[in-house]
Amino acid sequence: MKKCIIVVGVALAAAGCTPTIHETVAVSCSDYIGRPISERIAALGPPQAVYRISPTEVGYVFETKETTLVGGQTYYTVNYMVGVDRHRTPIYPVTTKCRGFVVSTPSPATPVSQRIIVDVLQP
Repeated sequence: MKKCIIVVGVALAAAGCTPTIHETVAVSCSDYIGRPISERIAALGPPQAVYRISPTEVGYVFETKETTLVGGQTYYTVNYMVGVDRHRTPIYPVTTKCRGFVVSTPSPATPVSQRIIVDVLQP
């Protein structure tokens, strides 16, 4: 009986140590680095302008603005007099602006599906 009480006490003490801080993950412009430019063209349509930066790099200008809703994760707080309370983090919009993408092209004849994003231009 004494061991059971000790085990329950340790379990309750450990339950009170859970963190209540939640970080939200939002898509940033840098998440597109390493992906083909054809994915962005399919999602955003044709670019507003295309510039040759160097013999091996091309710049695509899109002027994109994406808004996503983040939050709403569930977290719990413990009140030993009442029990466990369930809460949700607030939901709020996050706007990401990407002005353009710098793409690596070994030659001008490289297909768009093989051109890889190496840098992102932000306002």
